[in-house]
Amino acid sequence: MSTLSVNNIIEKTTGAGVKIPGHVVQVIYSETADRSSYTSTSLVDVTGMTATITPKYNTSKILVQVCMNIGIQNAAFNLSCTLYRNSTAIFAGTDTSNKQGFVQIEGNTTGGQYKIYNQTATTLDSPASSSAVVYKVMGRVNTPAGTWYLNRNHYNWVDQGNTKSSMTLMEIAQ
Repeated sequence: MSTLSVNNIIEKTTGAGVKIPGHVVQVIYSETADRSSYTSTSLVDVTGMTATITPKYNTSKILVQVCMNIGIQNAAFNLSCTLYRNSTAIFAGTDTSNKQGFVQIEGNTTGGQYKIYNQTATTLDSPASSSAVVYKVMGRVNTPAGTWYLNRNHYNWVDQGNTKSSMTLMEIAQ
C-alpha cells in the first residue's frame, strides 16, 4: 500500500481548478427567522427559503437540504410545500392536483395551533449548468381556507421563542 502526503494541491492550469469526484466544491447556506404567514391556495414563494448557487462545473450535483419550522391554524387544515430549481419542481409527490410536496401537514386534532412542526427535505439534484441556479420553497393551503406560518405557531405568543428555518446547497464534483 502506498501513502501520498502533501501540504498543498495546486492546479496545473490556471483557472481550471482541482476537481476531485465526490468532494464538496462549495457550500451555500441561508437561514431565516422571519415569522411570516400564508393564506394562498396557489403556490407562493416562502419568504427567506431561497438560495442561489453558481456551480463551478456543469457536471456537478447539488445536494439540497431544507429545514422548515411550520405552524398551522388548527385542526382540519392542510398545507403543502414543494422544492423548486428555478421554475421546475424537483422534490414533490406525484399528485396531479398541484397539492404534492415534501411538506404535507394535516391538522387532525385540536391543539395543532399550539405546535410548530419541523419539516425537512434532502435531495440530490443534477442541474447540468455552470450558471446561477436558484433553489426555493413554494407553499400553498390545500383546504378551502386557513393560514399557515413559518417559524411560529398560530398564536405567536411572546413567551414562545422564535425558530429559524434554513436551506443548504452543496456542490458535489462528479
